[in-house]
Amino acid sequence: MSWNYGTYGFVNYDLIAEQSLSTIDLGVERRQQEHYFFENKNRNYEGYLFQYTLDGYGFYETPNMKYRLTKGKAFFITFPDDSKYYLSDENEGDDNPDHSWTYFYIHFNGPAVEPFFRRIRELCGPVCTLDFDCPPKHLFFELYELVRTQKQLDKYKGSEWLYSFLIALLRSIEFPPQTKRSHYVVDALEWMQLHYTSQISIEDMSREIGVSFSHLTRQFYKEQGLTPIQYLSRLRMEHAIYLLLNTDMSIDLIAGNSGYSNGNYFSKVFKKALRVTPMEYRKMHKTI
Repeated sequence: MSWNYGTYGFVNYDLIAEQSLSTIDLGVERRQQEHYFFENKNRNYEGYLFQYTLDGYGFYETPNMKYRLTKGKAFFITFPDDSKYYLSDENEGDDNPDHSWTYFYIHFNGPAVEPFFRRIRELCGPVCTLDFDCPPKHLFFELYELVRTQKQLDKYKGSEWLYSFLIALLRSIEFPPQTKRSHYVVDALEWMQLHYTSQISIEDMSREIGVSFSHLTRQFYKEQGLTPIQYLSRLRMEHAIYLLLNTDMSIDLIAGNSGYSNGNYFSKVFKKALRVTPMEYRKMHKTI
């Protein structure tokens, strides 16, 4: 497959980009039978780098592991990083006869990247495998073609696009296509959605669906990005917010109908989560 190669940089004049998400440069490149080597711990480089293999292969190497980056594999790092990536000086195998590495990359920065980076590295480490038809790849080429043909982005476009890209990347890694979810997690999700308005115990639920609480917590977090307790709390809180905004029920009644033992406890949990009391929230947001 042929690609339109090129590298494009961006100048961000707005404070929003500097203080949140900033796309610095990106490109599609092909390296072939040449010296291409970067040692990341001593580079005069900042921010984050995501690099996805489109064809051929290269290598990403840490002190403990060497990864062969074939089609569909990507590395995601922040600088400095005790690693290196390179095109091998020798052809390792006959599946890459022209000794090349074709990839797209995105270099970006901003404090809002950090939680995405932390979660993605937690899930897959520095190297991940993505379906070749994955949403992040499509998003990249949408922006790449826009930049390649127009050469300039509207204000805020780089930040808006980068947030969409990171969301798509995280979703693709957390929920890869055709991945079968643990039946324990499926059972727990269904059980909580049916019983969250009752004063249930996650431990009791675990026993009922036939799995240990610790194993369920690990598997649930791996697949959902939340613990069962966090998921249950979110269900209850969202239901309580609905009752606050759409009924005139008292705080005690809302608490009882949302799985909380009493109004005082509900109010404490609510204020910790939303920084205001339930009554303050109702006054601020209720429109009828």
